[in-house]
Order: sequence, then C-alpha cells, then structure tokens
Amino acid sequence: MQARRALARAAATALTAAAAIVWAPHATAAEPPQYRSDQIGQREPAGIELDPGGAETIAHADAAFIKVRFDQVELGARDAITVAGPDGAESYEYQAGDVEDGGLWALSIEGEAAEVRLHDADDGTAASARVAEYSRGLNEAELASRPGPARAESVCGRDDSLHAVCYKETDPVAYGASRSVARLLIGGESYCTGWIAGVDRLLTNNHCFSSSAKARVTEVQFGYECISCAGGATWTPLKVSGAGVLTTDWGLDFTLFTVAEPERIAHLPALQASSAPVGLHEQIYIPEHPGGGPLRIASASSSEPPGLGSNCLVGGAVRDGRVADTDFAYRCDTEGGSSGSPVISRSTGQVVGLHHFGGCPNQAVRMDLVYPLIAPYLT
Repeated sequence: MQARRALARAAATALTAAAAIVWAPHATAAEPPQYRSDQIGQREPAGIELDPGGAETIAHADAAFIKVRFDQVELGARDAITVAGPDGAESYEYQAGDVEDGGLWALSIEGEAAEVRLHDADDGTAASARVAEYSRGLNEAELASRPGPARAESVCGRDDSLHAVCYKETDPVAYGASRSVARLLIGGESYCTGWIAGVDRLLTNNHCFSSSAKARVTEVQFGYECISCAGGATWTPLKVSGAGVLTTDWGLDFTLFTVAEPERIAHLPALQASSAPVGLHEQIYIPEHPGGGPLRIASASSSEPPGLGSNCLVGGAVRDGRVADTDFAYRCDTEGGSSGSPVISRSTGQVVGLHHFGGCPNQAVRMDLVYPLIAPYLT
C-alpha cells in the first residue's frame, strides 16, 4: 500500500460536515467484554456504500484509533479515497495502485473518529467503494480486561522498564536506538514490535507474521511514545504499511520484511545486527512496545542475582528456544507485545538478540544465528 499524507488541514473544513456513523461498544454492565490476550483492536462491521463527493464519519465512542477496511473498490487513474481525522492532524490518500483484489486497509486514525471521502474524477471510470468494516482501538479499560497469555513475555518482579522519553536526557544512546523500533498493528487486531535492520528492511518474530499477505495488512508505527516521562498523552506516530516478507524462519522465530513507501522512514536510524555470540553477564537493554502500548525501554533490573548490579544482564548465554540452543536468557522486564523487540548490547550497540519468549528469565533468539540468514538481504 502506498498511503500518501495529504495537506490535511486544508481539507479539514470540508470534512467537518460529514454525517456521523456511530457504533456503541458491545459491552454493557451485564455483559463483560471478552477480548483475546493479543488484541489491541476489535473489528466491527460497517457495510457503508460511499457516494462520490460525499463524506462519512466512522466513529466509535472512546476508541483509541479507527482503522477502516474498504472492499468493492474501483478507482480510475485520477480517482482517490481519503481518510482523515476530524481535526486534520492525520490524512491519508489512496489511489488505484493501492487497491489489491478490490480492497484495502487504510492506515489508522488516532482517536474515536475517521472521516472518509470518495473522489471521482472525470477519467472515464466511475469511482466506487464500500466501507466493509473498521477496527476500533481498545480503550484503557478494555485493554486491562484482557486475559494474560499462557506464555506471556514477562515482568520479572517489579517492572523496572520506563517510558522511552525518560531516557532522552539521561541515556541518549538508548533513546536514539529506540527511534528504530516500531509498534506493529497486525490485521487491525493484534500487535507486536519490530525494528529497522537496514534500508527498507525490518525484523520481527515469525510468530507475529510470516507471509507477505499478512505483511500487507500490518501497520508499522514509529514514534508511538509518551510525551512525558510520567506517561499520559502520546505523540501521533509516523505510519506506513508493510509490503512483503523477504525471508522467515520458524525455528529461529524471525521474519524480515519491507514496507510500502520506505522513503517516509528513511530518516530513521537502523540498528546493526551482531554476528558474534552474546556473552554471559553482558549488559543489555530492550526498546519495546509491551502490551501494544507506548514505547518503553527495559534497561535496569531489580531481579538480577546479588552482586551483579542493577543493569539488565545476559543470565544464560545458551538456552533452548523453539529448537535447541538457539536462545539466551535475561531478566529485563517485557510483556506480551514485546515480541520482535531488539535486545541491544551496551558495549557494542549492536542487536544481539530478537526477543520472543517470557517466563522470567525471558528469552531472545541469538542474533549470531539469525544474521547469516538475513545478511544477503541487508546489502
């Protein structure tokens, strides 16, 4: 998908007259919500035929975001669909080349409403499209109601991780590395973490997704982080769509993939993958999106053995992962959603592991084993 950021504020006035289509949340006081542990969004049916030139507002009370899926799409060479926030802070435009098999997932709009417009130019094709469904981001109460996964990426004792911005002044190296890390919104529902490993090369876990079809319905969000160290309000992230899988491996639990419009993230740093084995008691840190929430960094650990200090350390240099001897262990605090996060060496600044398992100690796939398989794609 090639979403293009439009001049949103110029269009915002025209969009404010859109008719609001509002669905109330399913749950009631007598009917507690039932969400999966890996959910960050709930897909809701819509079935709205779009009229060219008109606008519709897709809204859901207290939603964290609105992400719209279109079907029955037919666009001519100069036709377009725009999806924008009511305040004009976000706006994305889609053209005929963005449509696959008559459908497309738009990038999400932060907040509880998204305004949709179908533009029909005089190009010989009658533009048409339907809002098939939308995904609404779960609010804080709904996120808190999710059951814990059977094998959660784990907080070890007290959660010593902090919002990424807390490190901006005190540890600019770790904060700078965190700019390479993205929240992944997969199919409008589930979530993982990923990171930039090279020019238009991103790495996450195989158990997050493993096919190009799944990559194309994955939204990659950079800079989704709290403005203040205390938490609360977040910056609006930079969003791109996944494009395709270059290589993946079940045993080593990695997927290397590309994004649409890589030029939009070309200014962000890439992390260097290590080809050397990790060492016992090596100091590490993990930029991550635990629970699908804002970016955090796990650097300190109050769960390290006595006498080893308070930094996150490698506690076991070789452990069994999906297959034998592919992992190493540590007590850095992580949660579900941290899957795919880079484990970074303090001494080299290189990624020495790909986080994927919990259990305290938590585990990462050894990057010295992954690197030979991805190296041909990093050039």
